Amino acid sequence: MEQNLFKKLMGFTALSLAATAVSATETNTLDLTKLERLPVITDDCGGSGCSDRRGMSLEDMKSNLAAAAFGSAGNQAKGANNSKANNSKNGQGLNLGQMNTDTQVVYLNFEQSSPFFQAVVSGDTPWYFLSHQFTQAERDAIQQNLENDYTGFDIEFTQEQPNSGDFATLNFECQAEDGVCINFSGGILFGLAQGIDIGNQNRNDVAFVDASLWEVFAQLDPSGSLLSQFSGIEIENGDVQAALSKAVVNQASNTAAHELGHNLGLRHHDSFGSPGTGIPSTGVPSSDAFFPVFDGLQEGDEAILHTMASGASVGIGLSDSTARDRFFSERSVIKLASNQRGRTLSEETLRGKKVQLRKIVAPNTLLEGLNADGKLDIREASIVGQIEQLNEVDQYAFSAKAGDVISVELNGYDVTVGSPVIGALQLFFVGKDGSKTLVAQNFQNFEGFDAFLIDALIEKSGNYVLEVSAPNFISLGYQADGTPVLLDLEFYGYESLRTGDYRLSMYVVTGKPGQGVSHVPGA
Repeated sequence: MEQNLFKKLMGFTALSLAATAVSATETNTLDLTKLERLPVITDDCGGSGCSDRRGMSLEDMKSNLAAAAFGSAGNQAKGANNSKANNSKNGQGLNLGQMNTDTQVVYLNFEQSSPFFQAVVSGDTPWYFLSHQFTQAERDAIQQNLENDYTGFDIEFTQEQPNSGDFATLNFECQAEDGVCINFSGGILFGLAQGIDIGNQNRNDVAFVDASLWEVFAQLDPSGSLLSQFSGIEIENGDVQAALSKAVVNQASNTAAHELGHNLGLRHHDSFGSPGTGIPSTGVPSSDAFFPVFDGLQEGDEAILHTMASGASVGIGLSDSTARDRFFSERSVIKLASNQRGRTLSEETLRGKKVQLRKIVAPNTLLEGLNADGKLDIREASIVGQIEQLNEVDQYAFSAKAGDVISVELNGYDVTVGSPVIGALQLFFVGKDGSKTLVAQNFQNFEGFDAFLIDALIEKSGNYVLEVSAPNFISLGYQADGTPVLLDLEFYGYESLRTGDYRLSMYVVTGKPGQGVSHVPGA
């Protein structure tokens, strides 16, 4: 394939955009037709979590821990910028008791800062391609898709930058630190969020969305063959531009909803569903990516349909973002609804009392799946607590009925809610004589250090207790014989990560027949 199929810019600086066409006699030795499934970069959550620990070396792990222990881990997205970031209403999420019920405004910025973008297609040197200029029809289609995805929640999208007030921003171009989101050897970064904002405390956060990959394919191969091969979109009547537009709109819409979801507190594992089916059967993530090894059901294949799915959480590839309109799962609905109407309990107020899982009224966002028809019955308790001293164990008692399926998410390290802490979860059945029988436990999820207890089946009615602790180790994975490799926190000087603040979400979700609500009620 000849390099004259695209334009390569030389001497590209802020002061000079002089383009030099590549000589027609030069040839491109890269055989793109042999490229298989391109890797999709899954660490798209800025400075707050989503870091895939499975590929970390010991030194990487220690560096990761040191960043949190000594306060050097930031929450600002690479390359993201929003002049509203210091607005006075930051930190006023309803869930923290600040009673901010204002509509979350999201500004969609489609303007390109440059007529060109970089992509590493062969070797290490970036090539330059013409930026995709979003047509008004494409902009309107993306906005409509986002409005459809977030229907029922108090979120407003606009293509005009507000002159005042709080607003989040979605920038539709690559803003990676090195300026490269497309690297055929290193991976494809579709977007990056400022962070995981539990409770939507920051009403002015930023994310970027990059849909330039399809321009790379179209400019490398004007016939549309590469575009069709990797997007899964057929070229009809030879109209490559129509297929390109469809790929850009579909992927940009799915990625924008995903990255905005992070900025509203959603995580990749919120794609798991429906509750009660466990993790996907695809082997991504694998059961031994958890610690301890996940021994529950592996029937959660609906996850691939959901907005917060990623390569690490489900194993989705390029065409999953172009050929499928994804939607929010039940687990995502809990957080989105809780941002508007949730009530958070404190550890202190629960001492000596049982935790009550309260009903959350929310719309059913599922387009297909086990719970797609009817309404969602969601019961949740949101709790903030603190491990104040080493070896402390916080206990939360509650009653449950046989057949209930309970999930518990802990945020404390990957997503800090104060001083970082690496917490663990253990669920026990409490007998009439006070004895405790372990039902389920989790110390680390597949993607980070925060614990996520997935779909614990309650086999008999009675009293239960959830214990939160901060053990003196983290897992680095497993040896060939299944023995875990543990890192001693205190030995390496990270004792400070054994105390700190955490937040829990305990929930039960089932589907019920009947007409559900169309939106989260109340202002």
